[in-house]
Amino acid sequence: MAKTTTRPNPTTSKKTEAVGSAAPDGGADIRMIPLDKLEPSPLNVRKVAASASDDAEILASIRETGIKQNLVVHALSETRFAVDAGGRRLKALKQLAEDGVIPADHPVPCLVEDERNAILTSATENLQRAAMHPADQFEAFDKMIGEGRSEDEIALKFGVSVDLVRRRLKLARVAPEIIEQFRAGDLTLECVMAFTLTDDHDRQLAVWNAVKGGYHIHPQSIKRQLTGAAHSANSAIGRFVGIEAYEAAGGVLLRDLFDDRATAHMENPDLLERLAIEKLQAAAKPFEGIWKWVEVHLSVDYGAFRSFGRVYPQDIEPDADMLAEEERLIAREEELAAQNDGEDWTDAETEEYYAIEPRLREIEALQRERQPYADADRAIAGVVLTIGHDGALRIEKGLVRPEDIPTAPEPDEDSADAGGAPSPARPYVTPPTSST
Repeated sequence: MAKTTTRPNPTTSKKTEAVGSAAPDGGADIRMIPLDKLEPSPLNVRKVAASASDDAEILASIRETGIKQNLVVHALSETRFAVDAGGRRLKALKQLAEDGVIPADHPVPCLVEDERNAILTSATENLQRAAMHPADQFEAFDKMIGEGRSEDEIALKFGVSVDLVRRRLKLARVAPEIIEQFRAGDLTLECVMAFTLTDDHDRQLAVWNAVKGGYHIHPQSIKRQLTGAAHSANSAIGRFVGIEAYEAAGGVLLRDLFDDRATAHMENPDLLERLAIEKLQAAAKPFEGIWKWVEVHLSVDYGAFRSFGRVYPQDIEPDADMLAEEERLIAREEELAAQNDGEDWTDAETEEYYAIEPRLREIEALQRERQPYADADRAIAGVVLTIGHDGALRIEKGLVRPEDIPTAPEPDEDSADAGGAPSPARPYVTPPTSST
């Protein structure tokens, strides 16, 4: 490549070349340093290289218009300097020297700083230019904390929130072996975040060794391995007990960086199940002494109820106020549904429409609760309290065990004349639909 003498001089003005550079920090000064005295800094936080297209772009820019921004360096010796900010510009200048475009000792404007500021300068430079790999950002923040800088100071320097700094610091504490796999592209950022459910590196590595052979590594599979027997806070039992009650009892909550409380994991399953049983037992108290038996279960196979006979509550007139509300809600639901299939709804109307159906179900349940069971029915039947799939309390009343189903008397002329109907003294029990 032929040398050119018409290209703008890359080092004509110290003032111009320093525009946009890192601000001097206590005793720093700008000097013209020969290119062959400069080398990449061992403290540079960027470990994952920028793309080839990014490097080609900066090379072309410097070739055509010169270097418009000084490098930032610290002294390694009296004659050698490490480049903390501007590593890609240094690489481009070295390439231009190799190509014969500029001499090997071409003077380069450099802001000289002390070594203590090198990591901060490098991180600032890279965060503001070609995107650093997240792992490099995480470790840079961690190193700055080790240098004695506070989370608030780091956040202020980079113009980010303190919460973001804390989350990145958390990621920087993931096992180094996993971070290296992240750098190599074997893990996504979401997978690395999943490992932050625990700070135990041995546990992290055990899970990594278990999942790394899979065709596609998914964050959820990592979480499942890490949490083991832990229950999701969004599971039925987790919602039934509630995070507040669980933590108040001393339970440990596992959360990765970006999970909200509802999707955290409750690490103490024995405690969680004890709290759930206690809550079910408290809900069962009003039924004791009224029904023949009362049982509580954390979960019930809904098919299990088929092995019971059933007695049902007596019909009574519905509550007039609730009936009027039900009729009003149904009419309003139909009115809203007629409005062009909801396309013209306001936000308030949309919220109103989707609140109607849950309220109708609630009214139905309340009306059903008002219906009394006959004393004779409660004398042979029981109640099961369990946790519904939605985390709500589920109460099944009127269950009759097979051995408690009254035996029908031998038919006689009177009962035959009555068409086999049960006598007033004997409850009518719907027979089980399954014998198992």
